[in-house]
Amino acid sequence: MQDHKKILDYLDISFLMFDMEYTLIDTNETFLTFTDLERDKVVGLDARTLLTADEYRKVQKSVKMLKEGAGHIQYEFHVFSNNQKEKIPCLFHASLNRDKSGTPISVNVILMSLIEQKRAQQELEKEKKLLEAILFGIRDSVSVFDQEGQYLFGSNNNLKIRSDKKKPLLPLESGRTGEFTFEINNKEHHFKGDIRAIYDTSGNCFAYAETLTDVTNTKELKEKEIELMHIRRIMRLDEIKSTMIGNSKVMTPVFNTIQRCADVDSSVLITGETGVGKELAARAIHDQSHRKGKPFVAVNCAALPANLLESELFGHKKGAFTGAIRDRLGLFREADEGTLFLDEIGDLTLPLQVKLLRVLQEKEVRPVGTNKTYPVDVRILSATNLDLKYMAENGDFRRDLFYRIAVIPLLIPPLKDRTGDINRLAEHFIDQYQKKDRYRLKRFSRDSLEILNQYHWPGNIRELQNTIEYALAMSNHQVIHPESLPLSVTDPETITEQPSPQLTINSSILINKAERESAEKQHLINTLIKNSGNQTKAAKELGISRVTIWRKIKKYQIQ
Repeated sequence: MQDHKKILDYLDISFLMFDMEYTLIDTNETFLTFTDLERDKVVGLDARTLLTADEYRKVQKSVKMLKEGAGHIQYEFHVFSNNQKEKIPCLFHASLNRDKSGTPISVNVILMSLIEQKRAQQELEKEKKLLEAILFGIRDSVSVFDQEGQYLFGSNNNLKIRSDKKKPLLPLESGRTGEFTFEINNKEHHFKGDIRAIYDTSGNCFAYAETLTDVTNTKELKEKEIELMHIRRIMRLDEIKSTMIGNSKVMTPVFNTIQRCADVDSSVLITGETGVGKELAARAIHDQSHRKGKPFVAVNCAALPANLLESELFGHKKGAFTGAIRDRLGLFREADEGTLFLDEIGDLTLPLQVKLLRVLQEKEVRPVGTNKTYPVDVRILSATNLDLKYMAENGDFRRDLFYRIAVIPLLIPPLKDRTGDINRLAEHFIDQYQKKDRYRLKRFSRDSLEILNQYHWPGNIRELQNTIEYALAMSNHQVIHPESLPLSVTDPETITEQPSPQLTINSSILINKAERESAEKQHLINTLIKNSGNQTKAAKELGISRVTIWRKIKKYQIQ
């Protein structure tokens, strides 16, 4: 008990104990100082002599509730300070002491001045929380140990949280922290723990207070945030795949890079062959970023002469040059707070590269024909089918501009490497054109799809799109057969084959070729007859693909 009172004195908390007849039997020095009373004149007094009638009724009610099983009672209580001029608001906390048979024998009362608590210095904030934990028992568990680690006392929550664990969870060293998990009511609870030394007035450590703070809700919230972030990433990835129409393995790093690009505001250089969908990738980055909803402005740097492109990008003042009949904002200012997509950036002239670099560095533009500058907040996405790094090393493209626009490189693979996406892309374009032209729903035959998948697509997605539009126009049936596809796709060798001058001179070569083709045709007919016209079996016997045998049948007009 003496140690308990010392600790409470150290914490500037008043302590009283009275028996079940309301006779005061013990107190600590803090209470005596607070009330300016002497111990021998206080101990043995009836508590009613220290309380008003209203206060006494509250105490009686509290004792009754304690007898009925309440663990502790607490409420705001007012007592006179030692100058007896005004009552000071205090926190009243009462608990019951019982003998071994469970019979109530005395009542503990703790009084803590709320004014002192509010005025406490900021460096004692943790001690205040410790006191609140002891008195209020809201969420924290507080255990006080002596210098040998023996349990002295703790808050009412200890039994529920720590069960019968009477040893420190942390080493007896001030400032140590840790995380712990306890099962409470069949549910795991997570706690953040720390331990601090308690010093007497001479600066000597005589006890340690270990505090556990329930962070279960915080941890669950963080887990839900991580789960929500994961769900959002999946949804965003599905949106990107839906926009760019692809699920092949080579596109996975592309989609992942687009996702990461959307989370930052860095410049992106999109590279790839002509027609692979670089602008589509740029729009996907914009649509997934925080700039979504703001302008997306695209310009082809190869489509305009340098002088007109400068005016197009940075704007101009009326009368700045012939034909400038009105002020023009320029694409940078039109894209303010949004995204500016510079397609074919490798075609910029060196002088225009210098001006573009200055805008990117200064984040302001100066229209042609004026000295006034305007601030701009624009994200730059660029695209090219050229090797800008090689051009920069050879002086054809500014090295400093290259590194400015290529913070994040993004390579879009050619369509010939995305064979797994060709069918989906074809279906997408069929749906797109049929909605526009109100055709009946059409589909490709198996032979047509095989041809589309075996073709090398030098023009990439743009060529595929044109091929689908051509096939829809040429086909009169619901199923699109190979004869409705362009000859450049069904028989590319015929389109690209250039006749040799020798064939027009040497007739024997022509004869030999005709003989070879005649023999090939007859052998093909015999194989087809042998396999009852089954092209798949005939192709397997000849060691060629179904598409090749279909091309030969078409070439030799075999019925």
